[in-house]
Amino acid sequence: MRSVLLVARREFVGYWTTPVAYVVLVVFLMLSGIFFFGQLSEFVAASRAAQNTPVDVNQELVRPYLYSASVMLLFLLPLVSMRLVAEEIRLGTLEILLTSPLRESALTLGKYLASLGLLAVLLCGPLAHVLVLFIFGKPELAPILTGFLGLFLTGAAYLSLGLFISALTQNQIVAATSSFALFISLWLVHWLGENMHGVPARIFTYASFVDHFDSFGKGVLTTQDFIFYLSLIALGVYGATQAILSRRWKT
Repeated sequence: MRSVLLVARREFVGYWTTPVAYVVLVVFLMLSGIFFFGQLSEFVAASRAAQNTPVDVNQELVRPYLYSASVMLLFLLPLVSMRLVAEEIRLGTLEILLTSPLRESALTLGKYLASLGLLAVLLCGPLAHVLVLFIFGKPELAPILTGFLGLFLTGAAYLSLGLFISALTQNQIVAATSSFALFISLWLVHWLGENMHGVPARIFTYASFVDHFDSFGKGVLTTQDFIFYLSLIALGVYGATQAILSRRWKT
């Protein structure tokens, strides 16, 4: 466990020695702020139009805002995951690490934990935006908590799969574009499922992030949604570990 934490610390500190983390953070905070205030303006207009009819702030403001944040992560997290292993391969430092007593699983988990730390930093922006709503109103807390849990799990799944792809190549651009293609595919298969029937429709719908993330946004926690996210996370981490292990045998 100590070796995992040492790798995580080294990797997390390393993020802030390159422009990538700062660029991702600034762009995400800027875009999330724009989307939040745009969504807030629409909510205020809808509230005025409804007159005396109450408008649900959770469903009309928080839920679509978190959905927008998940799409932003889809575009930005490949820039985080692309360097996790690919940079080590390119610099030749992976071979040095593999000749040390450090286990492949510890290396993989350490790098993954560091990326989750950066994800947590990113999510502080949307969290601050949503907390502002408690100053002016009384939104329901439970759907907000589940919505952020869904957002974190979505980001965690992105990073896990991105970690796996990063372990397959030494080219960070290839890793980033491949990760983005995979992430967006896991959103778009939802629409394939909507245009099918029977078992294929259920398979494509289940394989997409859309319905699983939407459940968290509604405040609904189901076993199948947790299984979906945890399976993707485990698959990505395991795949990355095996890819690194195969390189050990080549050294």
